[in-house]
Amino acid sequence: MSETEHADSDDPLEHMLQRSKALHERFNELLGDAEFDGSPRGEAALGMCLVAMEHATALHALMALGMPTSAAGLMRLQFEALTRAMWLIYAAPETAIEKLSAPLTLEAEQAAKNLPSAKDMIDQIGKRVGQDTPAAAHQMLVHFKDISWNAMNSFVHGGIHPLRRNADGFPMHLALQVLRNSNGLSTMTAMTMAVLTGDKAITKPMSKVQPAFADCLPDLLKP
Repeated sequence: MSETEHADSDDPLEHMLQRSKALHERFNELLGDAEFDGSPRGEAALGMCLVAMEHATALHALMALGMPTSAAGLMRLQFEALTRAMWLIYAAPETAIEKLSAPLTLEAEQAAKNLPSAKDMIDQIGKRVGQDTPAAAHQMLVHFKDISWNAMNSFVHGGIHPLRRNADGFPMHLALQVLRNSNGLSTMTAMTMAVLTGDKAITKPMSKVQPAFADCLPDLLKP
């Protein structure tokens, strides 16, 4: 794809980018003036949610610039930031919160290296289901990882996926799916941020976002 391929407003990629922008604007409407959990755990989780949203915004920008291979690589970063945020809320021990909340020094950097992998974080979240962790949140992470992990790794680590896309082109249907998947992660992130407000006036309308934007979300999140 090139920058000019989606200049026409009738182009499916341009339409998907516009819908993705509208989705994020809706999140901002609901969360922009919200007050979040101010505890160290809440602040760490919120910080990771904001990192995940930044990755999503960057992914959209790269797609708009005609750089879909680089955009696809960002989805792995977005997924891991969301996973970390949910782990921090539901499963992380206090020692992990302390490590991630410490000022950035060489010692703090080394200590943070010992935190769990994405798979281990998801497993730990799963063990909390039935206590204070919603089963749906864990299931969405598991499902997304199951269907996307190999391809995400390939794009990040210079595997066959980016090589073939560079040689053969990036099909429109795949670019649209990348955007849908990223939007799905953004929706899960916004829902996590809503939880951090503890405010039903935010969590309730947030639950209605998915049906309104079903056209730009993956099947995993369609009502």
